[in-house]
Amino acid sequence: MILQLYGDRLLKRVDTASIKEVALPFSDGLLSARLWKSGDRSVVGVPELGLHCYGNSESEAVFRLFTTLLKYYKQLKAHEERLGERGISHLAQLKNWVAGIEKRMTESSESRLVPFRSRLR
Repeated sequence: MILQLYGDRLLKRVDTASIKEVALPFSDGLLSARLWKSGDRSVVGVPELGLHCYGNSESEAVFRLFTTLLKYYKQLKAHEERLGERGISHLAQLKNWVAGIEKRMTESSESRLVPFRSRLR
């Protein structure tokens, strides 16, 4: 059982059996994501960074997490010279994650292309 907190307030106790470990896209294994239900809402979080996002569906929560991670990375990078130890650690983890995204988007797609004619036969 884990406690779901908002600031200093305890919102709800969550049964750990209902928590699913999900793959964080483009992650090199340093970041993980956990997904669970809290009432009728979905919650997804990255425990290594202490970030959680909510949504009315799993896909909404995951999309919010993805955009939040990108925004957090941009903020950390913009203020890199003023970061403490924790911020520097988060930035290093997110740099690897963003590098994986960039690599995946820029790698050659020729090997993955299937000729249109061959699919029709």
